[in-house]
Amino acid sequence: MKLKLILMLSLIYFVQDYAFSQIAYPSLSPKGIITQMVGNTNLKIEYERPSARNRKVFGELVPWNQVWRTGAGYCTKISFDKKVKIGKQSIDSGTYSLLTIPNKEEWIVILNSDTSLYGSYDYNPDMDVARFVVYPQPTNRYYETLTIDVDLIPNNAMIYVSWENISIGFGFETSIDQEIENYINEELLTGNVKEYDEMSNAIDYLYFQGRDYKKLEWLAQESIKLNKSEFAYRLLMETYERQHYYKKAIEAGEKAIEVRKEKADEYLARDIKQWQKHLDRIKTKADKKSR
Repeated sequence: MKLKLILMLSLIYFVQDYAFSQIAYPSLSPKGIITQMVGNTNLKIEYERPSARNRKVFGELVPWNQVWRTGAGYCTKISFDKKVKIGKQSIDSGTYSLLTIPNKEEWIVILNSDTSLYGSYDYNPDMDVARFVVYPQPTNRYYETLTIDVDLIPNNAMIYVSWENISIGFGFETSIDQEIENYINEELLTGNVKEYDEMSNAIDYLYFQGRDYKKLEWLAQESIKLNKSEFAYRLLMETYERQHYYKKAIEAGEKAIEVRKEKADEYLARDIKQWQKHLDRIKTKADKKSR
């Protein structure tokens, strides 16, 4: 009994010593993690990244017309903390497995509520929360390793899956645009909220989104009532310029210069010069329009 115990302890020591003394070999499919803020939503994608290693990928390593884990090892997982639309389908916040069915002509993209899958062997279609069709595109370069990336589109995104010489993409839409539009309509335009900063933020948002210029103009005028600042007049000037109301834009710019001159400091000459450049630009546009 004593001899057996000594032999067992010696074996444990040998195994531990062997394990801790060896080099850490790299994984054939290293883990990839993407975290990205999209609009008002935290997006996270976790996947294992296999490489081609001189193998034919689609049609052989990854068979056509079979459910694929969209990675290696455990299934690829996609998480988001707010309700979104993926492939034009509404999906509640949470974590889902991201599966695909590759085909030469079209792919099926699947979001499934089972995130414990190793591969897709125990895939249950009854647990699908979304399915939609996308169309594969040839890539401009060869992808040795499976790559998932997120391309930001203002407040939304496109998610791309690329490997070998094929890529698919699908939309990821957040709710922030609708939330802001509701806030502007229900709080700012009704007069429930009369704060200059809130007005300015809404103006900036609408301006850079290139949306609803008449609403933008009204908000800019209201912001000046709250604060006749240089910045407020600039917002109004740019709003008019976007609508090609050049005469009104010039008037707003000249008002901004008047306001700026009321505060004499070391930067006054520099700022006036910059404002004059804005006005000259708009005047040039106005001259071209009148010809």
